[in-house]
Amino acid sequence: MATPVLFISESYLKDSTLLHENIDFKYLRPVIIMCQDINVQPKLGSTLYDEIKAQIVASSLTTANQTLLDDYIQPCLRYWIESEAPTAISYKFLNKGLMQQSSENASTSSLDEINFISQKYRDKAEWYTERLVRFLCENASDYPAYQSPGSGLDVIRPDKDVYSTGIFLGNRYRSRSLQDKYRDGYIDY
Repeated sequence: MATPVLFISESYLKDSTLLHENIDFKYLRPVIIMCQDINVQPKLGSTLYDEIKAQIVASSLTTANQTLLDDYIQPCLRYWIESEAPTAISYKFLNKGLMQQSSENASTSSLDEINFISQKYRDKAEWYTERLVRFLCENASDYPAYQSPGSGLDVIRPDKDVYSTGIFLGNRYRSRSLQDKYRDGYIDY
């Protein structure tokens, strides 16, 4: 299995967040990968996402993709990671079951406190995600993989909706084709 490509480095994450330097990066790596896949990839679309991954591996980021990564993806991603990290760091699956980490010198937070902190960072993440999407819409001509992501059932088309609310407000910004609705599971034949 290939090593996952990270859009954010350990040093950037620990320098720009409240995550303590003592946190073992092996606990953050799965959170980073999950946040990239779930929160960033749908906004970029799989074609642009895969293009950036390939350029990171080859150390050949274009100027446009470097700007996108440095100024928009990484700030967005850091808050998604901070929203998910509290539970990933606090709870571990052990052979005895799900256990909450504890320390002799510190007290553990309650689940309500963890959820409160996670929601605060999720709010910030959504703001930065909106900023990312607006930048891509405004500069779509600089990102052909965003404008024309290709076709096929395995292609994730860029999602220009930002907020994930429990209330359906209607699809105000774009009209979806029947193929998109079927692919996303909204139509059951």
